[in-house]
Amino acid sequence: MRIRISASSIHLVMALILGSIITGCSHQLQKPTPEERHFLESSLMKMGPEYSHPRLVQAELLIKLSDIRLEPASAEPELHIWTAGPLDYHFQQILGDISVAPKPSQVFSDSLFQNKIMYWNGLKARGQDDQLTLLRRFEYLTFDWRPDIDRQAEHDAWYTLSEEIIKTYTSSEMFLEQDPALVDTVFSLLHDIPDPVGQAQALFDWVRDHMEYVYPPQARGVRSAFETLRGDCGQYSALFITMARIAGIPARQQSGFNFHPQAISSHVWSEIYLPIKGWVPVDATREDGFLHLDNRRLISSTGMNIPLENAPDWATFENSEVQSGKTDFMQMYTLAMRGVQANFKSERNILRSVELE
Repeated sequence: MRIRISASSIHLVMALILGSIITGCSHQLQKPTPEERHFLESSLMKMGPEYSHPRLVQAELLIKLSDIRLEPASAEPELHIWTAGPLDYHFQQILGDISVAPKPSQVFSDSLFQNKIMYWNGLKARGQDDQLTLLRRFEYLTFDWRPDIDRQAEHDAWYTLSEEIIKTYTSSEMFLEQDPALVDTVFSLLHDIPDPVGQAQALFDWVRDHMEYVYPPQARGVRSAFETLRGDCGQYSALFITMARIAGIPARQQSGFNFHPQAISSHVWSEIYLPIKGWVPVDATREDGFLHLDNRRLISSTGMNIPLENAPDWATFENSEVQSGKTDFMQMYTLAMRGVQANFKSERNILRSVELE
């Protein structure tokens, strides 16, 4: 399952990119056409000095189920599939949904993070040949983003953080448990660092200095990350988020992909919330990942323990990717099924990728 602008400009670029789909998937950056170059340059001019390297991408995400069959002994077979739809951020602009097929059974925003989530009843959506292919194809514009932070101003404004932000994003929760030993470690690191951005920098440095990248990790969640100091990007993120929350710095996870012709893979990272700047990126797996997000990302969802509609009561993390109506995080797809067997395959394809030289 899981390996866990203006309207006229947009329409012009969409037409140009659609014309290139026939050429198929490319594994190298392509040179922008004059029209694409103009679009990228004009888009960059509308952004501030924190943004650079605009990139225009035509992408498709496919989930393929084959040989879907019901187990003879199952009286009530069920197959539930959820996937998160990419959203607009100031550094990631979705230019248009070209196609989503077949039509989802339901589209909703989750009640906690407002992720756009598509849901299919897989048994109803499957074809007569016991096959099901879910295709999403879309275009987006993305930038490098290095937020300019006034650390003293953020420190002075710390008292303005809302109670809702503090309650939601500094709490202990499943996979982000704030155990005593980790609390002691955080307090020992930060006792002489007064400002929150400086504290976040110290935690970022500690995670980078102490964690060893290993895939796959022994287990998921901060407890395993802190005990072993080994893991993948998800474990780096869980450890940093939990340490930041212990320090009183609101933090959360973003999930998605490294989505670039030279690197297409699943990836997660973190964000911290500052009273003036808002949410800013922290990727502890990258040497330059503090307050920097590169244009090679595609963000699919925000948050952990994401609420899902239509989640069945019987689903747990032992038999599905859902428990108590929530999934730990969302990237390509999330499943809950019983009494059903099927072969699963997913693809992430870049059909066109152009950026300014």
